[in-house]
Amino acid sequence: MAIGAGAALGLVALGARYAPEVGALLMPPPGSGRPATPAATPAAPQPADPAAPAEPAAPTDALATPSAPAGPGEAAAPGPDPRPGPEVPGGAGPRASAAPVVDRFADDPVARAACPDDMTLVEGDFCPSIPYICARAAEKGTGHGCPEYARGARCLEPTDYRRFCVDRHEWPNRVGELPRVFVNWFEAKALCASAGKRLCRRSEWILACEGPKRLPYPWGFMRTPSPCNIDRAAIAFDLDAMMDEDTREAEVARLWQADPIGSHPDCISAYGAYDLSGNVDEWTDNLADDPSTARPATLNGGYWGPVRNTCRLTTDGHGPTFKFYQAGFRCCADTVDGVHTPPPRPFIERDREKDSVYD
Repeated sequence: MAIGAGAALGLVALGARYAPEVGALLMPPPGSGRPATPAATPAAPQPADPAAPAEPAAPTDALATPSAPAGPGEAAAPGPDPRPGPEVPGGAGPRASAAPVVDRFADDPVARAACPDDMTLVEGDFCPSIPYICARAAEKGTGHGCPEYARGARCLEPTDYRRFCVDRHEWPNRVGELPRVFVNWFEAKALCASAGKRLCRRSEWILACEGPKRLPYPWGFMRTPSPCNIDRAAIAFDLDAMMDEDTREAEVARLWQADPIGSHPDCISAYGAYDLSGNVDEWTDNLADDPSTARPATLNGGYWGPVRNTCRLTTDGHGPTFKFYQAGFRCCADTVDGVHTPPPRPFIERDREKDSVYD
């Protein structure tokens, strides 16, 4: 059974995004005021109008099925994942689960009062527009385009103060488990809602990644050395195998190069969120930032392959029913400590909405 027109057309958009960067692929894969702060089975067909989507029931695709959350504000406990663990290159067998992460943000009393234990506090000024200027040219054949970005870039528009919580890790936000993929935008929103959270606004995701210094990558300005799961060799996917329900799971496993949650303890942003660059692409909510957008579903951060993984990179060429082997998500939420925060201003980038593939 086919993935559907959304995914099929999405392959074209994946090529548009990744083909210029991954030559080895046979078929490319895809001043504002501050308040005072105290110390896989495809989902059922979705509505055609993405600006007013109807939320689906919790999805039941074969990769993982979450149960109801244990209580308010707690993450939904996912059911057992029948998919075998990803194989280590060279046939060494499945990767072992990661050791518990020692989180330097875990004992911050302000963050602990503001957010649940599985989330971290993001508090800072979001910049709606900042240029990424390449400081030196990339060597021929590199997949990311720019090995080092220039320092000193300044915000070009008034900043917007934000204070919110973000999941420390990609869904299911549990150290040692595999990040969830092959989930569409509607499903990601429903899963976040099931845990008493929301899918992150695109602007929230960017701020959580860039940190207060507005870095191109969570770790700095240079592509390498990177503490994150990026730049792994691209593997050409088998389109027929991906579109057939009987062979899809095996094809996803063959292509899989994401690491278990918590495998990269140094891949952490200045606000304490892990793996925002690399590992898996993450759905974000552009509709929450711009209610009149024609493109509500956006992907941020890139995945494990040799693609751009900067904090501002946004893929907006896929519709909300698109799902693929590298697309996952994480959740955000309002703070719970009672500190009043002004609502965010709209974040609008209409120049991104061009006549390109949108599935």
